[in-house]
Amino acid sequence: MTPDARRDSLLDELRQRHAGLSPRLQQAARHVLDHPNQAALSTVTELSAAAGVQPSTLIRLAQALGFPGFSDMQKVLVDALATASSSYGERVHQLRAAGAGEGATGLLRQAGELNQISLQNLIDTVDPAALDRAVAILAAAPLVHVVGQRRSHPVAGYIAYGLTRSGKAARLLSGAAGMLRDEVETMRPGDALVVISLHPYSEEAINAAAWASAHGVSVVALSDGPLSPLLASASVSLDVRDAELFGFRSLVAQMCLAQVLVLGALQAP
Repeated sequence: MTPDARRDSLLDELRQRHAGLSPRLQQAARHVLDHPNQAALSTVTELSAAAGVQPSTLIRLAQALGFPGFSDMQKVLVDALATASSSYGERVHQLRAAGAGEGATGLLRQAGELNQISLQNLIDTVDPAALDRAVAILAAAPLVHVVGQRRSHPVAGYIAYGLTRSGKAARLLSGAAGMLRDEVETMRPGDALVVISLHPYSEEAINAAAWASAHGVSVVALSDGPLSPLLASASVSLDVRDAELFGFRSLVAQMCLAQVLVLGALQAP
């Protein structure tokens, strides 16, 4: 088996076993799934700090997968990384390490370069068929509803704004005054819902997507991969991952994808 195949097998097993792990092991597994190259490059102490768990949790995760210890699991990721070109996760990790202690100007440089990496990663990894399907759903819907809570709210607002300003019927489900459920239940069969939520996921967004799916509303989900609870309700899902700088996630790649959805829906025949 090639190094890439061994890594893919490891990551597939993490995905499949995720739901049956303890909460702490789930947290560690998610971080490895989201950042496999960081997991290859970091010490167990560095990786545990990034994942928000104790080093012993990573050791127990490796043992749960049949490895004697963390270093044995890490070697699978290291071997695959050694045969690959510099990837998204590796470049983000290296940039964070290189920019420490440079003050505000250093932060500006890091933020700019991280956002460039996020945009290139979006271009490199987007599923063309899924993107075309999402655009077609939005173009065909008589009314597009958009929901995004917390830090996803600006992305949702942009999509609703862009569609409405261009003459497409759209509405932002803001949940003002605790009315989100009431707003959700005004959706009708044939409408479309765009829902944006990344880990840690918004329960309100998950519930909105589930209600829409159960009532004949097509759901376009912008989320972050195979563990997202939105996938169960999505007609089509788009994987978008912005880099984080000191715990603050960028919205650049999400906004770029939102812009593409708006323009694509408006230009569709």
